[in-house]
Amino acid sequence: MAVTLVKHDIKYAEAMHALSSMPQVRDALGLPAGKVEDTINFIKRECVDEEAGKTVPRVVLNEEGQLIGVTALMFIDHTKKSCHIGSWLGYEFWGKGYNIEAKIAILDIAFFELGLERVFAGARQVNIRSQKAQEKLPFIRIGVEKDFPEEHRWLEVKEKQPCVLNVFERTDFVRYRTALVKVEDSRESYLPQLLLADESEEAVRKYLNDGDLYEIKCGEQLAGVALLLAQPDKAVELKNIAIVPNYQGKGLGKEALRQITSICHSQGYQTILVGTANSSIDNIAFYQKAGFRMEAIEKDFFSSYPEPIYENGIRALDMIFFSKKL
Repeated sequence: MAVTLVKHDIKYAEAMHALSSMPQVRDALGLPAGKVEDTINFIKRECVDEEAGKTVPRVVLNEEGQLIGVTALMFIDHTKKSCHIGSWLGYEFWGKGYNIEAKIAILDIAFFELGLERVFAGARQVNIRSQKAQEKLPFIRIGVEKDFPEEHRWLEVKEKQPCVLNVFERTDFVRYRTALVKVEDSRESYLPQLLLADESEEAVRKYLNDGDLYEIKCGEQLAGVALLLAQPDKAVELKNIAIVPNYQGKGLGKEALRQITSICHSQGYQTILVGTANSSIDNIAFYQKAGFRMEAIEKDFFSSYPEPIYENGIRALDMIFFSKKL
């Protein structure tokens, strides 16, 4: 089962109107009886608001391209890095697993494209079905009214009635979406990803087929790679870890490293080692935040590379090794 999100278009007006006019949906949303013209005007307003950066409204299509509902990121606040989510499905599509698929698709936009930190999901207290649907989602925090009182008050003023407040946090969502998959076949196709972390193809090819290579997946998408090499004394080296540009800075590297550490521990390793260039300031901070300690410095490690490497205006010359006890 899969859904596709597409932008609003007037061509969806009749189908959207038909689904939203069903008593079960209309009553749940608190909508008055309306006409197709009202739906057309709604679509036009949504398009204008998206152009202004206020919302990201999407139509939800099923596997056959049939409109089954609507979802949207609303009241986007880039300063707070947050927004609210609103969605509904046509009555005939309730209870078929489309809710979680639509939520994942719109949250991918919120966290990986917009770079938000949290997405609030509210529900009227009288709307028990909506509450139950949210509670089934494995990546949601339920009942956060006391943690975010201002958001809760704002929601109740907007809805003019008592509401519950839940939230999707990026850390929880990234953990749910990230998985490591061991590569069992040819590794040649992963060379572009490995070169993101090590710019020398000659150097990468020397270890390309050694150790264990893992895909870092975000859902079905390849978000990066990690290569592990066994070392003496129950140690393992994280020889290469790279996140593709679209997913950098979104928390996938941190989650991937957490899962790598867990895998190494389960395999009986006692220490994990990783090296990075003296010029890689972000990496140096990243590993220390993850609990790694500086172990050693190998001077002039990068001096033999065919082309000089510069980061942050600094030439990469020395390799700094970090270690972490498992």
